[in-house]
Amino acid sequence: MPPAPRHSRPRTTRKPALRVGVPVLAAATLAGVAAAFVFLSGGSAGTAAARTSHNMIAVTTATSSLTSEDAMMNMHHVVAARTVRDTARTIRRKYLARLAAVRLAKKQAAQQAARQAARQAAQAAAKPTPTPSPAASSTSSGTDAAHSALGICIRNAEEGGSYAWGPGNGGGAYQFVLGTWETYGGAASQYGVAGPAYQDQIFDNAIAAGGASNWTAYDGC
Repeated sequence: MPPAPRHSRPRTTRKPALRVGVPVLAAATLAGVAAAFVFLSGGSAGTAAARTSHNMIAVTTATSSLTSEDAMMNMHHVVAARTVRDTARTIRRKYLARLAAVRLAKKQAAQQAARQAARQAAQAAAKPTPTPSPAASSTSSGTDAAHSALGICIRNAEEGGSYAWGPGNGGGAYQFVLGTWETYGGAASQYGVAGPAYQDQIFDNAIAAGGASNWTAYDGC
């Protein structure tokens, strides 16, 4: 093969290789861009997902916190309601116990009063009947002593049976002194002026009260 001339263009076979390398380089560049896009997109998606997860956790935590607070409030309400109910029951029990005690005290007082009254009645029934005095028993008509034998005897012995109020001695038919007259129910304003019926009534009072000795000791009746 003869040597190539000094100024001649040498032949080469690399031009086709260069033409093939350009598309390959462009494809590689596009692949890198795509990988970067995918990487960036993936990173953004991961960040968004992380942010979404964080937000969901925060919301869940807040919801759980609210639920816990509601549960605590409900629990406080239940405890308060039970406390009020128990207090009302305690007050009612105390009131009923006090009312029962008052009723029992009244019942016991009534029973005691009834027993006391029965005792007094028994004692009164057991007391002996007083024996009438001889002067009272000598009267023939019980309360009408003035018209009994005793009354007639005393009037005859004192004033001869007269109901007149004699001057100077007073006393009427039975010769009452003022103190005896008032002791047996005579009015001071009637002393010295009372008629026979009034005098007999005072005499009856005196005999019924056991005062016959005011006359029998002196008049022999």
